[in-house]
Amino acid sequence: MPNVRLVGELPVKLWGHTLDQWQKRTSKKLGANGVEPDGAFCLGSDWVFSAALAKKLLATPGAVLVVKDKDIDQERIAAVHANGAAPETAEALVNSIDPDWEALKQAGYTPGYMDDFVGDYDHALRKREAPYALSLFQNTPAQVERRLFKGSYKGVTDLVTKYAWPEPALHVTRLCANLRLTPNMVTTASLALVCLAFYYFWIGAWIPGIVAGWAMTFLDTVDGKLARTTMTYSAWGNIYDHGIDLIHPPFWYWAIYTGLIATGVSHPWLLPSLAVIIVGYVIGRITEGIFLRLYGFHIHVWRPIDAFMREITARRNPNLLIFMILALFGAPLWGFILVALWTLICVPFHIVRLVQAMASREQVTSFMDS
Repeated sequence: MPNVRLVGELPVKLWGHTLDQWQKRTSKKLGANGVEPDGAFCLGSDWVFSAALAKKLLATPGAVLVVKDKDIDQERIAAVHANGAAPETAEALVNSIDPDWEALKQAGYTPGYMDDFVGDYDHALRKREAPYALSLFQNTPAQVERRLFKGSYKGVTDLVTKYAWPEPALHVTRLCANLRLTPNMVTTASLALVCLAFYYFWIGAWIPGIVAGWAMTFLDTVDGKLARTTMTYSAWGNIYDHGIDLIHPPFWYWAIYTGLIATGVSHPWLLPSLAVIIVGYVIGRITEGIFLRLYGFHIHVWRPIDAFMREITARRNPNLLIFMILALFGAPLWGFILVALWTLICVPFHIVRLVQAMASREQVTSFMDS
């Protein structure tokens, strides 16, 4: 990958860092060797690209990104990847207005708009999203941060994360960035809340436990967004975050079971419910893992029905929501039993979907790829 040459300066901040700092960090994370004055990839420093677009441009010698300015009916060159030509020549093209496409092609360049270089499906975040190129001359830092945050959000996830958390998570992510908190710091705070919720559930203190649980799920959203917007994600951070996500739910269910007993609850369905929830959780995760290994993408983005089920399926957040509603009405036992019944519905659904995929004579691909 080439070095990046930043063209121009702009005294603004993104996510708590100067624009120059943010651009340098972003360039390296997206595959550039570094940011140097003689870099072959010339980027207008005011431009912020979607990750997929930036990666494609970095990997395409000769690429010239032309961005349409609909407000003033102009086209402007945002980035040029020098292809044999002197980088100084490429640099001179950056920010050119209404470029001559034929002249660029004759000079050995490949000019194009955003959708000429990349599609609109993000495999990592399981969503369709049009590529974007935003200029800080035309957008405020807050507007660009909001777009970057939106771009960091998973498209297929549970209903709480999808509908309740985005707006507050944006502001908390921005606060964490300005305070220079790292994603791993936020993940550590969420781990502390995992333990706190476990303790409260264990003693049957439902309201404090539910509050701690929701706070943990909120920070579980923030840490990933902070990592992707500030470009501070790492392999260890990913293991740390997802390891906690994977391991802690059965411990919460066990703690709730113990808390119910501690508060004098006795019911013949109590222990079977615990078994169903924990075994169902494990089988569900195994089912997802088998599908991912066989087909290279998540089962939840196979067909629209799978994406819908991901919003409500018997995973931590929907289960906590079910339990909370019943606990607030003074029926935590029935909340626990209802989670078990919901697990008995959801897990077989995903197993059937896996079997259907394995039995399909057609190539199994995500509906988002079409």
